[in-house]
Amino acid sequence: MKRNMITVKRISALASVIALLLNAQTAYSADKVAPSPIPGVEFTKIQDLNPNAKPTNNPIKQKWAVVIGASKFKEKRLDNSGSEVAMDKSAQQFYDYLIDPHGGRFQPDHVKLLINSGATRQNIVSALTSPWLGSLAGPDDLVVVYIATNGFPTTDGSTYLCAYDCAIDNVYSTCISMQTLMDTLRKDVKSQRIMLVLQSCYSGAAELTSGAKALTGTFSGYNIDIDKVALGKGYIILSSSRPDQMTWSDAFSRNLIKALRQQDGLIPLKDAFEMAKKQTEVDTSIIGPTKKQTPVMKSDWTGNELVLGTPPIEKVSELPDAVKSFLSAEAYYLKGTNKLTAGDLDGAAQEYEAAIAVDPKYADALGDFGALKSIKGDWQSAANLYKRAIAVRPNDSLFHANYARVLEKLGQTDASRKELEQSYSLNPKDRVVLQALASKCLQEGDPIRAVKLLQEAVTLFPTSESLHSRLSYAYVQNGDIANALTQAKEAVSIAPDSPAAKLNLGSSLLMSGDKKQAIEVYKQAIALAPTNADAHYLLSNTLESAGDKQSAIGELNKFLELCQPNDARIAKARAHLQELGAGGE
Repeated sequence: MKRNMITVKRISALASVIALLLNAQTAYSADKVAPSPIPGVEFTKIQDLNPNAKPTNNPIKQKWAVVIGASKFKEKRLDNSGSEVAMDKSAQQFYDYLIDPHGGRFQPDHVKLLINSGATRQNIVSALTSPWLGSLAGPDDLVVVYIATNGFPTTDGSTYLCAYDCAIDNVYSTCISMQTLMDTLRKDVKSQRIMLVLQSCYSGAAELTSGAKALTGTFSGYNIDIDKVALGKGYIILSSSRPDQMTWSDAFSRNLIKALRQQDGLIPLKDAFEMAKKQTEVDTSIIGPTKKQTPVMKSDWTGNELVLGTPPIEKVSELPDAVKSFLSAEAYYLKGTNKLTAGDLDGAAQEYEAAIAVDPKYADALGDFGALKSIKGDWQSAANLYKRAIAVRPNDSLFHANYARVLEKLGQTDASRKELEQSYSLNPKDRVVLQALASKCLQEGDPIRAVKLLQEAVTLFPTSESLHSRLSYAYVQNGDIANALTQAKEAVSIAPDSPAAKLNLGSSLLMSGDKKQAIEVYKQAIALAPTNADAHYLLSNTLESAGDKQSAIGELNKFLELCQPNDARIAKARAHLQELGAGGE
């Protein structure tokens, strides 16, 4: 009887313990850590009792960073180096903070700095994947990515960031979308703790690009909307302003760095952000009421608050040999890129050769060396280099597109078409590829597919006069004059001062049977470009068909005066003048 009572008491006590544990599990979630009852003593947390639970407060083993800043670009209209938003200087200042032993406490060889000409699209991608972050950062490491550059929204609903070598008339292939950036980090970087800092100045030049969304009407998105960026576990994103605001200056980056340096660099990020946010609002409001910036933070972070200046628990004296080899090759490659930009082709070739000698599988050096060989007209060497680049990185659409162009120059038409199709399948938004593939289709007598491809292109780049004109021509080849005329009119509405658009519209009007209007549009084209031989030739033919023989003779003589000596139409024009009874030179 006594033993039974003891058993009952034990069971009752065990039940009480279980009840306490269950209550504790409710009270202490992974996101909510109760304060220790004894100062300085950290007790085991309930979630740590589950052997299958993933700890949320693992110490930071190592810290890695990529810092990107661009104020100067290949396309000079994107430059902002003379404005208040000095993106390159902001990046340099953030880098200096990171490696400061009283600031971020990052090891210098764990931070990659890409500024201006070094911040090419592929350099950025390489830094975020292998052989840098993708190879080096482990699950318990901290990764920081800082990006300061121009950005703008596009017609596909995304926001794109400008790399040094971006072409704003082909944004989808040469700029970097925010969502692609996040997808790359999630896929290639093993770290479960990633912080992304964005200082993205809305690019006024975006209004010049056919891919950029017009900032008119109900659309008010100037900056990146981080609420639309999908996060993974352990991500923090800081942006310099709300999505409905422009970033006017480097105030956020400057204030963030100042705040992060507080407490000898050991201030919690949340506190530093709040300080930077308030000061940025004050600083930018002074500039003007419409220039206020309110920085924003989005977080999917679990565990203790992030303190960016916390020293890592591990230090690596040397980087892996493969990474050191890449960095050595990269140094030559970057020198080559700078020399190529400066027009020193021979100097660039030497640097690319040195990069490839150090790392024979350096895809970017192979590809850029191939481009250099193309410039020099050495098509066979260019083909060999592109083939090697594709072998290393088979899913690079740009390599396939450039290889297609080289193969076309070598007379390998079928192989060129195959590479174009491959490029299109990898990136169906590349404007150059869409145009080239559509031209191939027209050459091969397939106007239906050409129309389809160009329809895709004008949807992506709706303000491109040349694409609407190409689509108009494709409709003509398909026998659809009505749509051809619609597209030709759209091209002129986009670029009313374009002689090419006017000529295309004149031809479309002529095919629709409206000779009178066609003559008027051809005359408008000549007013814009008086020395355009094609305009005089087309106007001559149209005037003659309208019964104005004398005017037709005058325009045909003008054509002969302006055309190139090897123009194939010269003999026919002279013979026709004889038929018209006007002689001819």
